[in-house]
Amino acid sequence: MPPVPQFGAHLPNAPLSDIYDAVSYANNNGFDSVWVGDHLLGTGIKVWDALEPFPTLAAIGSRTKLKLGISVVDTARRHPAVLAQNIVTVDHISNGRLILGIGAGEAPSIKPFGIKWDKPVSLMEETIKIVKKFFSGGTIDYEGEFYKLKNAFLLPLPFQQPHPPFWIAANSPRTRKITAELGDGWLPQGLTPEEYKKFWEEIKKHATKVGRDPEKIVRANTIYTYISKVEEEGPNPIEFPAKLLSTFWPETLKKVGLGVPEEFGLGKFTYSPESIKKVIEFAKKIPFETVEEHFIYGTPDKCIERIDNLYKAGNYYFVCILLVPTKHRKNQYELWGKKIIPYFKEQYE
Repeated sequence: MPPVPQFGAHLPNAPLSDIYDAVSYANNNGFDSVWVGDHLLGTGIKVWDALEPFPTLAAIGSRTKLKLGISVVDTARRHPAVLAQNIVTVDHISNGRLILGIGAGEAPSIKPFGIKWDKPVSLMEETIKIVKKFFSGGTIDYEGEFYKLKNAFLLPLPFQQPHPPFWIAANSPRTRKITAELGDGWLPQGLTPEEYKKFWEEIKKHATKVGRDPEKIVRANTIYTYISKVEEEGPNPIEFPAKLLSTFWPETLKKVGLGVPEEFGLGKFTYSPESIKKVIEFAKKIPFETVEEHFIYGTPDKCIERIDNLYKAGNYYFVCILLVPTKHRKNQYELWGKKIIPYFKEQYE
């Protein structure tokens, strides 16, 4: 039997008071986990505040019994030993509730700060391997492309054994291959059911080829959502944020014949009033109907249908980013807690 669907609430980047409020809403509305991002600059148009994820999760851990996730750690900005110690610390503070989403990073939190980042996926892969070596105990001698370690070890070992689960943010063929080899979970973003099923088959085949059981890899997905109590009249509130997000998804837009300026790629884009103005102008030109299938929006029944289609495609864990202003956040959580999460818990238990 497929697992019962689980739901994580992705929290705001800042301020801490908003984060604590969202944790309370998640506690009260049936979510299984809460998640924070990992950015030096938070995603936004005018506000780019962001808090460091590991101390933030440690603080959150005292306010909830839910699982604690990072979506996702940027491997370019931390030496593997520093990353491993941060992971262990939060894992112990939370008594083993940490889920580590991990990825190759994105330019806004790297390029302006002069951090070397010429081979992001290779760096991510090597970092995962080294961190797992630290978690196996003993002394490490390692010579790789990016790091050299001699007589290196860390204590204590993680609370979770052998370590907290690594969910890899894999949105490309190479990162999906790495997920099959090293990941405890797969955490892409914004996939349609057809894409999810197709890409999972890639991971499944490669995992089997290298001797891993693919059924032990958690099948997650970051979904972008807006729930409305009734059918919206006029422009849909999700339309503009959906178009903005889609600007950074060049492969999605290529499929519908839209070329994305190279400067908007997450390997190059950085925040400034000028760059944001360019993104907004480009986003306005994107027909919503060409990207809307990548978002979960509309009435609760419509959202249930879309999530159910993903579930039937093999997506069993949903990390939910709510595309709403702060003043509407509580209402959104309550709609999840009253309408959507109970449906799936009852339907598939």
